[in-house]
Formats: sequence, structure tokens, C-alpha cells
Amino acid sequence: MRRRSVWVGLAILFTVVLLGAVWAGWTAYRVNQDLTAAVDDVTVLRTAIEDGDDQAADAALTKLEDHSSSAAERTNGPTWWVLERLPSFGDDAQGVAVVSSVVDDLAASGIDPLVRVSGDLESIVPSDGRIDPAAVEALQDPVTSARTAFVAADQRLSEEDSSGYVERFRSKYRDLASQVQEAASALTSADTAVRVLPSMLGAEGSKNYLLVFQNNAEIRATGGLPGAVSLVHADNGAVSMTRQVAANTFGNTDKPVLPLTPAEEEIYGDVLGTFFLNANLQPDFPRAADLWKARWEQVYPEKVDGVLSIDPVAISYILGATGSITVDGITLTADNAVDELLHEVYVRYEDPAAQDTFFRAVASAMFDRISTGVDSPRDLISALAKGADERRVYVHDFDEQVQSELSGTGVAGELDSAPGNNPQVGVYLTDATGAKMSYYLRYDVDVDATYCTDGVQGLTGHASLSSDAPTDAASLPAYITGGGQFGTKPGNQLVFVRLYGPVDGEVSGVALNGKPITGFPAIDSDGRKVFTAVVQLKPQQKADLTWRMRSGSEQTGSVDVAVTPSVQTGSESRKVSSACR
Repeated sequence: MRRRSVWVGLAILFTVVLLGAVWAGWTAYRVNQDLTAAVDDVTVLRTAIEDGDDQAADAALTKLEDHSSSAAERTNGPTWWVLERLPSFGDDAQGVAVVSSVVDDLAASGIDPLVRVSGDLESIVPSDGRIDPAAVEALQDPVTSARTAFVAADQRLSEEDSSGYVERFRSKYRDLASQVQEAASALTSADTAVRVLPSMLGAEGSKNYLLVFQNNAEIRATGGLPGAVSLVHADNGAVSMTRQVAANTFGNTDKPVLPLTPAEEEIYGDVLGTFFLNANLQPDFPRAADLWKARWEQVYPEKVDGVLSIDPVAISYILGATGSITVDGITLTADNAVDELLHEVYVRYEDPAAQDTFFRAVASAMFDRISTGVDSPRDLISALAKGADERRVYVHDFDEQVQSELSGTGVAGELDSAPGNNPQVGVYLTDATGAKMSYYLRYDVDVDATYCTDGVQGLTGHASLSSDAPTDAASLPAYITGGGQFGTKPGNQLVFVRLYGPVDGEVSGVALNGKPITGFPAIDSDGRKVFTAVVQLKPQQKADLTWRMRSGSEQTGSVDVAVTPSVQTGSESRKVSSACR
């Protein structure tokens, strides 16, 4: 009888374990179904939003909320608690629970408010020359709510160590984390935009902004030589272009328009402040904006309230959203705008005055096309966002409150001088040929964190530069080659590469094509060491620049690498993984 009781007990225990395993398996199966369905719901939702189908978007959102909520509930009970503590499978179960919870939170707090206002995106792009400030203000709360949810999701996903997950789940987890991080960054920018736009649109009084077109064919630290400059007037949402000038008409001043620091004079010379075209030899956009404003107000009566900047590559993105424009018989499209604006114009017009006239006409035509309204506001916003992500769109406002909102964002274009957790590395290029040969300049920049000792990171850097100019480049128009005016043989390029080390860090071991560069010490500029390397390139020639850097103390985070944008699409700026983790 006793033996029979033992067998009965074992049978019951086995049955309980078996049923528990079956239930756990069934629960895991249903969670997988819910999450797979949620992924499909997001795809349908995105398509519905892009198509402007509000009914389909609402239906997809409802399904997404149902599926994500179901997955979150199933991974929040005792069954899943047990699965999370099983050997081998436990960390994967924990990851699934995190994903389920994150997706559920995003569906309710992040995606829902965006779907509710997706039909109102038209309100933040011009129509008939006006943007309604009140309509922009109405977007502030939902955008902030969405940003908060995505930032929280990004933080939660990044806190998990996915290295131990099974390969298939690890790949999906990291893909989700990457997409959430990108969305959080985009929403942070959007949140800033809807908060500053009403003021910039003149809701509280009219404003004047300089719109500077940077010409990457003659490269400068922030992008390119200032070309056409336009004055944009905003008054209670009505936006107009009131004056256009060529930047080279400002001429030289006897002394800098603003006092220069000793480091600025030593690195760049007083031309930084005496010539409008040279204000962005240095990489800090707010500083360039200060210098441009000061010079403008010496010449023209309008008070400048801020400075906006864009380059031809970003213009090509915008043309992809707006459609082509035709100026002086030349049709500019997303595909040919860069070539036409940075090279062909100099082949077509020998007279610099004719070139300037063409550039001003392009600026006016682009402004008119955007301000009168576009078929797809979403595409226009995406184009501007892409340009901003690649550091091709900058905004500076001289209203302290507005600028405080912009500060720290990509469009602010600030040069960091305050120590933080993340080492800041800058690789900024400037043409010294005095020509438009940067159209042929190609470069790649790589930075690696190699060691971490007592909270200090060691970094190595490599910049590969080359000239894509044809072998007979010397036969190009003198306006393109410079004609040897500044000492560089026609067809060649002379490029200054300025290496900005991390705050309180060091720059050392700089070498060009394997040969150490000596006799040019790094200069301290607001706590950052700056080393200037001079690189000369013949047509089809390549050069390799290498260096070492050391971060300041307690800079253990990922490394932020800022690189001057070029004539090619994309960006060399990036984040580099920390050596301290």
C-alpha cells in the first residue's frame, strides 16, 4: 500500500510537471504569435499612415494594442517568472518579457499619439506662404508624449545584455533596439522643432533670418563656403524672402567684426572675422552665426534674429520631395542637383557674377516651391530630417530661450567644450586651394577606442583622402582649379584637416602617409587640442592621415565623431563603441 502511494505521488508529480511544461510551451507559443502579429500590425500601420488612410490606421493601431497587450500580460505572470529562471533559456525569456512590455508601452503611449496627429503634419510645412503657429502648438503635447515613451523604451532596451540570447532572437532584439533608438532620436528633434517653430515663425513678433547656402565644392569646417545669402522674414506665420545677396560681396574689413580669441587667431588667423566667407573655417556653427550676423548688420539695415544653413546635398533630398525646379533653362532634380550646383554651373558660366545670379535664382525658386505647399509633407519632413542627421542643416537663434531648446541637438552645430561622459572627436576639412576642387574630394574617417585605463580612453584615427579629379583637371576653368592664384598648381587640391581632440584630452602621433608630422604643435582651444594637418592631392592621388588621441578623465562613454559633410550623400559622423565597456 505504501509503495502504491509513492507511485501515485510520482505519477501526480510527473503529470503536474508535464502539464506545467505544456502550459509553459503553450504560453511561449502564444507570446511568439502575439509579437509576430504585432510586427505585422506595425507594417500595416506605417503603410496606412503613409497613404493617409485614417480608418485603416485606426484599425491597425487597435490590433497592435491588442496583440502587444496580450504578449505583455502573458510574460508578466508566474509561468513566465519560472521560465526566466531556467538555465540556458532564462535570459531569452527575460528578453522576450522586456520586448513585450516595451512594445505594449509604445503602442499605448508612443505610437497612439502620433497616429492621432498624423493627419495634421501638413500644419508644420508651408502652404500659400504661411505656417499657422497655432497649428504647430497643437502638436506639442502629442509629440512630447511620443518622445517620452520612445526615449524610455530606448533606455530600457539598451540596459539589457543581449549577448547571451540565442542568435535568432538576439538579431531581432538588436534590430528592434536600433529602430527604437532611431525613432527616439527623430522624435527628440521633432519635439524641439514644434516647440521652437511658433516663435521662429513670428508668433510673438516678426523675425528676420539669414539663410546661408553652403557650397561643398569649396569645403569649410561646417560644410562649405557661404554662397548665396538670403534674408527670410517671418511674421505671424507668413514667411517671405526679402533680400538676396552674394556672400562674396561683403568684402574684407580692416579688423574682425567681433573680437577673436587667441586660439582662433593662432589656428585660423584674423580672416576668420574679417571676411564673411571665412566665418565657418572653424566648426562651431553658433560662432559662425555670430560673425555672419555682425557683418550683415554692418552693411544692411535689417536686424538678424537667427541664421539658417543648408547645402546642395540637402537640397537634393528636398527636391526628391518637392519635385524638380527649372532655373534659367536648367532643370534641377534630386539626381542632378549636386552636380549642377557644385560643378556644372562653373563650367556653364565663366563670369562669377552670372554664377551668383544663378545661385540666387535657385534659392528663390526653392523657397517658392516649398512655401507654396507640397504634395507630401511627410516626404519633405523626412528630407529635412535626413539633411539634419547628416549635419547639412543648421539652425541658430539669437533668442536665448529658443536657442536653449535647440542646444544639444544636431541642427545646433555646436562645438563641445564642456567635459562629459562621451569623448568628442572632430575631423574638420577646409579647402586652401581657393577654388571649387572639393567637388572632387573624397574621404573616409575611422576612429576606434583601443583601451580604457582609469576612466581615460585611448583612441586611434585614420582619414583616407583622395582626389577624384580627372588627370587633365588642369584644363578645367580657372574658377574651378583656382588657376594657381593661391600657390596650388591647377588641378591639385590643398586641404587643411583639423583634428579636434576630446575635451581635456590630447592629440599625438599624427602622420601623413606613414611619415610623422612634426614642428606643428597642437593648440589648445577651450580645453580641446587642435592639430592642423596639410594635405596636398594631385588628380587621382590618395593620402592617409593617422593619429592618436586620449580622452579626458571619466570620459568612459561611447565616442562621438563629428566629420565635415562632403559632396557625397551620407555622413562620416558617427558614434563609436567605448573601450570601457
